[in-house]
Amino acid sequence: MSKLQTQPIEDFIARVRTAKSKQEKQLMLNIQDAERLSSSLSQTMARLITVQEDVIEAFKTAQQAQTVNIEMDGGNFSKS
Repeated sequence: MSKLQTQPIEDFIARVRTAKSKQEKQLMLNIQDAERLSSSLSQTMARLITVQEDVIEAFKTAQQAQTVNIEMDGGNFSKS
């Protein structure tokens, strides 16, 4: 897996924090920053889904490894 490019997300969070501290009413993004943020969020969400599927599969495998199957055939009740 390639490294996620989360810098646009971090930049956006920093801009929101700054705008909030200055009590600004709006936050404007130019189209280039918005595209980078969108791309970064898409990559992050896709990776999250992949990781979630891997975790679910690992959990299923671990549960199956803990399952013990016992078969009983009833034995033989004839007199010897």
